[in-house]
Amino acid sequence: MSRKTRHSVLRNKLDDMIAGIRNDIESGKLGSGDFLPSELELAEKYDISKHSVRKGLDVLVGQGYVLKIPRVGSKATLPGPKPTTILRFGYYPSMHKQAGLTGLIKLFHERHPDIQVELIPVPFKFDELHLMKHYLDAGLIDVAMFNHQSFAELEESTGVADILEPLEPESGIYPFLFKAFQSNNQLFAMPFVFSPVILAYNKDHFSEYDLPEPDSSWSWDELLRVAGEIGRSNNRVGFYYHALSDNRWPVFLLQSGEKLRDGATKGLVFNRPAVREAIRMSRDILVTQGLTSLLSQNNAEAEELFRSGKISIIMTSYFGLNQFHDAPFRFDIAPLPALQSADTLNLVIGLAISSKSIHKEAAKALITELSSLDFQRLVRSSTLSIPAYKRAAESGREPEQASPVTEPPRFPLYREIIRSFRLHSEIGLSGEVLKRMRGELKLYWAGITDLDTCCKNLEEALVTKPVG
Repeated sequence: MSRKTRHSVLRNKLDDMIAGIRNDIESGKLGSGDFLPSELELAEKYDISKHSVRKGLDVLVGQGYVLKIPRVGSKATLPGPKPTTILRFGYYPSMHKQAGLTGLIKLFHERHPDIQVELIPVPFKFDELHLMKHYLDAGLIDVAMFNHQSFAELEESTGVADILEPLEPESGIYPFLFKAFQSNNQLFAMPFVFSPVILAYNKDHFSEYDLPEPDSSWSWDELLRVAGEIGRSNNRVGFYYHALSDNRWPVFLLQSGEKLRDGATKGLVFNRPAVREAIRMSRDILVTQGLTSLLSQNNAEAEELFRSGKISIIMTSYFGLNQFHDAPFRFDIAPLPALQSADTLNLVIGLAISSKSIHKEAAKALITELSSLDFQRLVRSSTLSIPAYKRAAESGREPEQASPVTEPPRFPLYREIIRSFRLHSEIGLSGEVLKRMRGELKLYWAGITDLDTCCKNLEEALVTKPVG
């Protein structure tokens, strides 16, 4: 027999194996999920080598009829419909942990096999807005994830009406969240998850010193007094916050109760007593705890220090709780202490559709699902973040429901302090101004300038340059 003839015979035998297995699956003789015979058994049945069997199985894998499980075997499966739409979703990578995004997208694929979601990470950093805007301008994404601060900056710089598609509010979402993503009374991003800025504290440390736990009556001075007692020994820091975070330090401006803009001069005024007190407190916390060197580079790093037991009390958010839900100690949460007011920042994440998307219906389907009761309940059951859908957020977990996260006893706290929620935009300053302020405040926090110099430099810098 010639070599060419032998090759043809082998090819025919291999084709017979592929067709035979495929027919067994399509006819139901091999049910979806059933294991195929072993490679040795297939080789003997079709009179071919194990190497040829593997080649044939690879063909069936490509056709969607076989699923190979390493070191276990090969399973029969029925090929599903191929995706007809590839949807590009620009998202914050932290949402995998903070909102269970992996599970949400998996469920969406199960319900919409004709739509394939391609996740495009947009790492959250000081300039993440520029990257997201580039993706939108270039038509590289169909759905964009925004926090309120980035959305507000986009509206300040170029407006959102020509970049994002208007949306109809979902009736089940907490109504107070919609204002985070509105422009001219039109909604441009659907609220997805949210969190106020709060305190988290190590209950074991409080028990060790027999100290009362934080409550809504606390002032910042009371917090510093208690933090001083806890941090006096054992190489612990009593209280800490990541001062460079624009989701942390502006809390003190909010709590000053003052409007920073001077209506007469259209400038910014920082020498008012309440404003000076707010700026002073933002530094005193670091000084009294011996932390003017700003030991953390980001919120996640600060939260990891808390999780390791090195910090007793931390300014954080419900998003941050996901960082230490499995900490080896008991922890709970409390409202922020108060200055002139007890206001706190509310951090809201929303989902928007690009006006340049050629898959707007598919994008709308994704946003509709992610903001629906079923999907939002999945957020509630698998994370410590707060879903935007009211019934999902307030339903709680069933006693018998298995959960990968441990919920602090006062998890429903956010419901009691909703009236204290404020957005970054309610400070009355543009995102660009807040960034410039952070640079000047950093010098003050580090002890390079004093309070008088800091306030004077802030006014001069923000009057000399446009304040937006």
